[in-house]
Amino acid sequence: MERCTIIKAQQLRNFESLSKMALDRVLETSESLFVSKGAIVFKENQLLNKLYCIKEGACKFSTFDNLGREHILRFLGKGDIMGKRSIISNKGANVTATALTETVLCCFDKSEIQYNLKTNTDFCNDLLHAFIEDANAVDKTRIIYCANKGIKQRLAQLLLYLAEKFGQDPNGKLMIRLKREDMASVLGTSQEYIINLLTHFKNKGFLNVNRSEIVLNSKEGLRELI
Repeated sequence: MERCTIIKAQQLRNFESLSKMALDRVLETSESLFVSKGAIVFKENQLLNKLYCIKEGACKFSTFDNLGREHILRFLGKGDIMGKRSIISNKGANVTATALTETVLCCFDKSEIQYNLKTNTDFCNDLLHAFIEDANAVDKTRIIYCANKGIKQRLAQLLLYLAEKFGQDPNGKLMIRLKREDMASVLGTSQEYIINLLTHFKNKGFLNVNRSEIVLNSKEGLRELI
């Protein structure tokens, strides 16, 4: 088992509130895990014995209805933490986490994290701030899931959010490649409609599309749609 040697967990201030001895113990009981694109990290209702931090790559949180249809709730990237609620509640995960890209995770032992939460007030406060950050992220992306907005407006907002969350290269290409079916799941529409809208945005000069790659040419044009 390969251990994590450096902690890059932005949501928990990189564990800076822990003493060197406590941090060394967390690293000694950690595991570095590679997850292939499309693989499930954990399933809804699964009991977790790890706290997961995304070192490289991206994941999505989803739930599935009685018909087996996926509903994507959130996208997560480098530095984001997964499994926080299970650490606190000792209940199963309330979402399914799936790798959107090849992803490297730092996995921290649950009992070790719980011990530090009980003995270190600052670390406990860091976790509380992580929950607040999650709530703020939900508020920030609320328009994407708002049924009162049209699909065109929400797709524009989704593309802008992906650019902000995961970044772009110098040519404007989104650093994350999101499948059309994932976009459709987020927006509650069909994959075909997403393809048609992306073509419409391309014809307007807002973006270019090359298979799974999207290059944003005009963020201003997308913002004007919202």
